[in-house]
Amino acid sequence: MSPRATRLRRLWHRLRHPPIGYQHGRRARFARNFPLVCWSYYLLIAHTTPRFYLSGLIGAGPVLLFLLVGFENRLLPLAFTALALIVVCMVAGLFWRPALEIEIRMPPRVECGSHFETHYTIRNPGRRCARDLAIDTLIFSDWMSLRRGRAYLAYLPPGAVERVSATSHALARGVYALPALRVDSAFPGGLWRWGRTELRERQLSVYPRYTRLETFEIPLGMRNRNELAASRDLAREALEFHGCREFREGDVLRHVHPRSSARLGVPVVKEFQAEGRSRTAVLVDTYEGGTAERLWAGLTRAEPVEAALSLAAAVTDTLSTTDRVLELLVAGPAVHRFVSQGRIGYLEAVLDILAAVEPSRVDPLDALEPLLLAEIHAIQSVCLILTRWDERRASLARMINAWGIGLKTVLLVPHGRSCAGVPPEVVCVPVKAALRGEVSVL
Repeated sequence: MSPRATRLRRLWHRLRHPPIGYQHGRRARFARNFPLVCWSYYLLIAHTTPRFYLSGLIGAGPVLLFLLVGFENRLLPLAFTALALIVVCMVAGLFWRPALEIEIRMPPRVECGSHFETHYTIRNPGRRCARDLAIDTLIFSDWMSLRRGRAYLAYLPPGAVERVSATSHALARGVYALPALRVDSAFPGGLWRWGRTELRERQLSVYPRYTRLETFEIPLGMRNRNELAASRDLAREALEFHGCREFREGDVLRHVHPRSSARLGVPVVKEFQAEGRSRTAVLVDTYEGGTAERLWAGLTRAEPVEAALSLAAAVTDTLSTTDRVLELLVAGPAVHRFVSQGRIGYLEAVLDILAAVEPSRVDPLDALEPLLLAEIHAIQSVCLILTRWDERRASLARMINAWGIGLKTVLLVPHGRSCAGVPPEVVCVPVKAALRGEVSVL
C-alpha cells in the first residue's frame, strides 16, 4: 500500500471514529453510524463556552436579526462591537493556544456507583506561559452513564510542572472508550477555547456493584463426592493436562494447541483439570424479556439482569477465596466462558467479563446450555442465577439434579415474595435488594 493510500486510510478511519468516547456494545452503534452528528457534538463542546453563547445572544444575534429585517437602531454599533470582541478573542486565543505534555494516571476498573480520581502531571515545554487551562474537557456523551470531571489550572509558567486531579462518577456498568484527552484554554476573554486533542486509547471497565457474601452454601452433589474427598488428600494443588478438544466460543486463545490445530484444520484447545478440587459452574441468565418488560424495568430502575450480574460478582468473589475451580458461563449477546483452572486471584478477570456483558434480547440458554452439557461430566456443583422462571429453566434444573450434581438456584424476583410455581428449594431474591447490596447470605 502506498504512503498516500495509507494516509487516506488513516484519515477515513479518524473521520469514522469521532473522539467523543462511547460505551462498548449496542450504544457504540450510534457513534459508528452517525459520525457527522458526533463530530458536530465534538466541535461544540471542544471550542465553545457559556460566555460565548451569552455574548452571541446579546451581540451577534441582534446584529444578524437587524440585518435580515433591514432595521436600523442605535444599538447596532454596540452589537457590532460585541461581535468584533468575539472575533478578536478567537484570534488572540489561537496565538496563545497551549502546547503541553501530560501524563495520566487513572484506575483501569471501578465499581458501579463509585467516584474515582484521575491524576494529571502537566509540563509546559514552551516559551510562553499558559493561562486559564482546562484538562480533559471533552464531556462523555451519555451523562446518565458516566460523568467525568475536568481539572483546571489558572497559570503554568514555561518549563514548570504541576499536578492536578479531577473526580468522575461511574453511574452505569459497562466498558467505556473514554473521549480523547483534550487540553485547552479560554484565554483571553473566556469566549472561545483553543487547544489540542491527543488521540490516546483509554478504556475504563465499570463492573457491577456487589456486596461480599458472608455465607454461601452450595451442595456438592452425590456423584463423585467420595472420590473427590479421597483425592484431595493426595493431590490438593495438582493441575494436570486433561486432553484436547475443539475450540468453543469463549475459550481463552492462549490455550490453543498449534500443532493439533494445524493437523486437523480447525482450532483445538488444551484442557486442564485440577485434581482434588471440586468444579463449580456459575450460569448467569441475562434475558431481559420483551419491550414491555424492558420499559418497565427502566422506569422502576429495577433491572433483573443488573441484579443477576451483581450476584454473580458476589458469588465469584466468594469462590475465589476457596479451592474450587470456577467455570463461569454468561451470554449477552456474545458468549463468555471463563475457567479458573486452579488459579488464585482471578476475580479481576471475571469482573472484566461481567462489565462487558449486555442484556440479551433472545434466550441465552440456547447458547449456554450446550456448553454446560459438554462439561457436565467434570462438574460437581452448579449455581444458576436466573432472571425468570419458566418451563425451559425448570427443565434445566431437573436435568442437573438427574446427573447427581449439587444445584443452587437463585431467582431474581421483582418483589419480595416468590412467584407461583417456583419450587421451595429455589432461593428468591428481590431485584432491588440485590442492586442495593442487601444480600449477604445465599
